[in-house]
Amino acid sequence: MRPRSRGSIKLASKDPRDEPLIDPNFLAVEEDMKDMREGLRRTIEIMEQPALRDYYMDSRLSPVADFNLGSDEDCDRWIRNSSHSAYHLSCTAAMGKVVDEHGRLYGASNVRVVDASAMPSMTSGNLNAPTLMMAEKFADHIRGRPYLEPTQADNGKSLWWENPSWQTEQR
Repeated sequence: MRPRSRGSIKLASKDPRDEPLIDPNFLAVEEDMKDMREGLRRTIEIMEQPALRDYYMDSRLSPVADFNLGSDEDCDRWIRNSSHSAYHLSCTAAMGKVVDEHGRLYGASNVRVVDASAMPSMTSGNLNAPTLMMAEKFADHIRGRPYLEPTQADNGKSLWWENPSWQTEQR
């Protein structure tokens, strides 16, 4: 899932000790709610299959007694009451908009952003591995090391399989 809702982070004041004003703005775009409703319905459909039915606890999915899975309003209420962040926030200092391709902050000297906030767009999974990879690339640039060249197998093909529909399909 690639959420379309966008939050913001702003300085509260000129005092660097003041905490920033953070508004994650979760689920603000209707398409995000539609995706979440579909995910909720699909999850329940899977959990109601014979092999899993004995382990399915309907009460966990029903915070209100009159919960109706067919109702968008009930699903939205459940999603808003039950969803939480795993704090995998990213893209708040997006490459190209806030920093250059080496993590250098536009308009400031000797300041770099070397974390998930520099990602230009959301990943489809956990942020740890892509953040480490990006930080390694930035560190190589800081040290003056050349980037590694792409490696090919002896037959000229890539060493890993890549789904031709990777941009539109979930992994």
